[in-house]
Amino acid sequence: MMHHQIHGHDRTTLAQIFNHPTSENLEWREVVAFVDRIGSAEEKANGSWSLSLGGRAWTFPQPPHKDMDPREVERLRHLLEGAGLSAHSTELLTPTPAATESDALIVVDHHEARIYRLDPATVGGTSETTLRPYDPHGHIHHLAHREGGTYRGQRAPEDMSFYDGIVAAVKDAPRIAIVGHGTGKSSAMSVLSRRLHDHHHETRGRVVATATIDLSAATDGQLLALGREMLRGDVP
Repeated sequence: MMHHQIHGHDRTTLAQIFNHPTSENLEWREVVAFVDRIGSAEEKANGSWSLSLGGRAWTFPQPPHKDMDPREVERLRHLLEGAGLSAHSTELLTPTPAATESDALIVVDHHEARIYRLDPATVGGTSETTLRPYDPHGHIHHLAHREGGTYRGQRAPEDMSFYDGIVAAVKDAPRIAIVGHGTGKSSAMSVLSRRLHDHHHETRGRVVATATIDLSAATDGQLLALGREMLRGDVP
């Protein structure tokens, strides 16, 4: 698995791509250089460019001026989302290619989400992607949460782009199982479930099972075995 770090000026470019309203002054040369550092950017004979990230390649026309058309910025944003990136991502993790129609097991807590792409009828052929929320000051390590409050001694407000990145990573999975740690509305699994319910109805309809376990005591093998059981419908 390759880890591409995103830092410095690339962080600024990434934030600008995800800006709302869509940026009208995003320089094309900055985009090409950014994508080429974490994926690949190749100029075609007709003047267009192939931008590749996370196993996906989209073609973009070179703009007549220095800035991208806002409609092309939106397409670029979708490409990045499909690669599991958000406005606050610090790295791009490229997993071993998985079958397009492979089912997905999401193992999530507030610190990270591990996304396994697997066929529940087999043991092998599993790939893994890890996504983490942007947390420059360690706020997510605190236990309490208060909207609008200071972060000292409390959990920082949830980074919803973290959960949207999880959804983007499994949007082509025909069936999805989710395993979380902890209970109650503040658990990461509950936050993800609410995000699916409120903003990602199509993906929510493909969630076939959820389970709560002690993730600190579970091995990868145990998680995969549980995920396959959930996808087969063997777990109530």
